[in-house]
Amino acid sequence: MHMMKKWLIPLFFIALVIVAFFLFRPRIAGYYFSRGQQLADSSRFEEAINEYERALWLDDARPEYYKAKGLALDSLSEYKKAIEHYSRALELDSTNAGTHFYRGMTYYDMEDYAHAIHDFSRSIDLNPDYTGAYYQRGLARMKRRNYQGAVEDFSRVIRQNDTFAEAYFMRGVAYRELDQKQKAVDDYSRALELGKKELGVYQQRVKALADVNNYREAIRDYTKIIELGGGRAKLYYQRGYLHFLLNEYRQSIPDFSKTLQYDKDHRDALYYRGHAYSQIQGYEKAVKDFSNVLKMEPENHKVWYNRGLARMHLNRFEKAGNDFRKTIELKPGHVKAHFLMGMSLANKGDHQAAIEQYSKSISLDSTYKEAYYYRGVSRGLQNKHRKAIEDYSRAIALDSSYAIAYYNRGISTVALNDFAKGCQDFYKAFDLGYKQAEKMIQTYCKKHPREE
Repeated sequence: MHMMKKWLIPLFFIALVIVAFFLFRPRIAGYYFSRGQQLADSSRFEEAINEYERALWLDDARPEYYKAKGLALDSLSEYKKAIEHYSRALELDSTNAGTHFYRGMTYYDMEDYAHAIHDFSRSIDLNPDYTGAYYQRGLARMKRRNYQGAVEDFSRVIRQNDTFAEAYFMRGVAYRELDQKQKAVDDYSRALELGKKELGVYQQRVKALADVNNYREAIRDYTKIIELGGGRAKLYYQRGYLHFLLNEYRQSIPDFSKTLQYDKDHRDALYYRGHAYSQIQGYEKAVKDFSNVLKMEPENHKVWYNRGLARMHLNRFEKAGNDFRKTIELKPGHVKAHFLMGMSLANKGDHQAAIEQYSKSISLDSTYKEAYYYRGVSRGLQNKHRKAIEDYSRAIALDSSYAIAYYNRGISTVALNDFAKGCQDFYKAFDLGYKQAEKMIQTYCKKHPREE
């Protein structure tokens, strides 16, 4: 009997310990869970996971423990394990909007956007005011190219918080994809007003501004991007091109030149700088730029044409004619190339060849008044005044205010001794502002007054 009592005492204490363990197990589990949270708050995720595992060993029916461990695993990019723990938490409590949200975030990080959207939607069903869930679902919808759905989500975020700069920015991106360009500009601008003065916002807004042809504001944005260090050759080129589109040729040239400092073979910078030089009468520099483009693109008829035009202004008619000839070879039927080749030939004194080129232009475009006019000039210089008069008359029929055509028709008419008729053309030319006609009037028209 005495021996039995000796055995009963230890058993009693063991039982007491076991009962105490089970009674205090939840509290001990909570202790480990709290330690895990403290470690997680300090970004010591691996240690936090160890504490969460102790908590779960003691109490595996607490969804918040699984959720917390899932968050820690997610922070370590152990996405699959994180999903498993979020899913277990949701098995224990499917009504927790936050757990759905965090699992959705993990799916998003895994680029599983369909599952992410499902979880974000479930979060919203459980909590219709869950701003973060709308925002993240908008991002996921963007990834799946559901831009209209994304706009709806970002708009809901903005209704709940109209100072959420990132939501305006992302809605702007979605609007631009939907080709609602002005709305995109407005949203990017609002994001900037709210303090999101980041390189990426300016880079997106400048594209949208160009979309709506607001080149002046776009130039300002390019300047800001350059100040923020957002690139080199491309940005200078784009700013220069917008100056070019605004006919601000002198402002465009430094930007194209800066582009070429970074990339000496930037074809478009050379091409448009050549155009810009031509517009400000820098024809020598224009020829040089077009020549450099032709080294890269010898079959580009547009470059041959523009170099020929610059050479015409430099009175290099032989070389200009060769450029126009090459233009026609590469693009048969180029109306203006035929016309300008005619002018280059005429300036060399070869009027018959010039007439052939003008005639070719007219056969390609019967409304080309300048071709009629200059063919008339060449015919007049050949003393073929009747044909010249026909050409001037055709030019005038196409443009009744063509003052110099009246003037030259008057000269050819007088050359045929029809002074009365010729004088009427001189009067008309003078009335239209061609002052040189006054001398002809004084010389030939004293006896031929104006006709009423």
